[in-house]
Amino acid sequence: MNTISFRSSVRQLRDDVAAICLPRGRMVGSPGHQKARQYLAARLEEIGCVPFAGDSFELPYESNGVSFCNLAGVIPGRKRRLAPLLAGAHYDSVIAAPCADDNAAAVAIDLAVGVWAAEQGGLERDLVVAIFDAEEPPYFQTPSMGSERFWHDQRDGRSIHAAVIMDLVGHDVSIHSSMPGAIPHVGGLLGKLPGLGDRDIPIPMLHSLLFVTGTESHPGLHEVLETAGVTDGLKLVPTLNSYIGDMSDHGVFRRNGVPYFFLSCGHWAHYHRPTDTPDRLNYKKMERITRQTGDFLAGLDAQPLKRGGGQERVCDTLELEVECMRRSFGPLWSVLLKRAGLADIESREDMDRMVNSLLKTGL
Repeated sequence: MNTISFRSSVRQLRDDVAAICLPRGRMVGSPGHQKARQYLAARLEEIGCVPFAGDSFELPYESNGVSFCNLAGVIPGRKRRLAPLLAGAHYDSVIAAPCADDNAAAVAIDLAVGVWAAEQGGLERDLVVAIFDAEEPPYFQTPSMGSERFWHDQRDGRSIHAAVIMDLVGHDVSIHSSMPGAIPHVGGLLGKLPGLGDRDIPIPMLHSLLFVTGTESHPGLHEVLETAGVTDGLKLVPTLNSYIGDMSDHGVFRRNGVPYFFLSCGHWAHYHRPTDTPDRLNYKKMERITRQTGDFLAGLDAQPLKRGGGQERVCDTLELEVECMRRSFGPLWSVLLKRAGLADIESREDMDRMVNSLLKTGL
């Protein structure tokens, strides 16, 4: 993947996060929400997008008497008659606080991916850079949710070739201090340390993990993932969406049969808390996720994808999941198998057991 320089890319990610991480947050209807919306519309124009619809990047809508606004720009492709790709993230915050990881980090990466596509002279297909409103409670998984309204009202019936949605992609993966015995040996050592408090415990071999769901949504996505490879400095862990559920804006695409990847680093100690601040993010990891997302989009651009029909799982990805987990967890893999009471993973039932065990560690 060709990108602008690493240093300037990291700097722009920092600048975009800082610009929308206002002290009082971006809750729907707040001054911060309006300020972030204006900033993001200006950034979409600056990176080379054209409006997705009409002459504005803003796509306002109302639901139950409340005003909302999605934003969407397009980096034009070379073959504009083809169904477009979509890269998306939500910009609203759940509380009146900066909410950097949830979800300013993903919005910044979304913009950076738009920059990358523009610098390629566009992909074959249009790339829709979508920034959704109203993902957070009380709107989550209701008809007011921005991605729902985009799909049902604002697409104007246009198909989407594939989608990449991001949420909680700015932090290092770790385990929570409430689970000191969750991972044998590692947890045992941590359990002896005084004053851990309510926080995440850094474990270097876990920091670079990036979870990916959706590979099961279309047989062609396995090839896309393998062809894209893994960006240096990241460890990919593909897993089934059913293990975590529709925890973000990818849900409406999954239910309507659009092939998708959902990228996340999972929950952490600062999730939905005032302590989710820009200084806690790993901007180098975010830059790597930008490159990984670009590689995924380049693969999706070239891959012919027939609709999957909206099923939860249309292909078997067990072998891929096991291979990537073994490689990503490294020396910890045998410890995790033992903790789950497994000698190896040979069936979906074994994987169900392993994932349940991992979720209990706070991952």
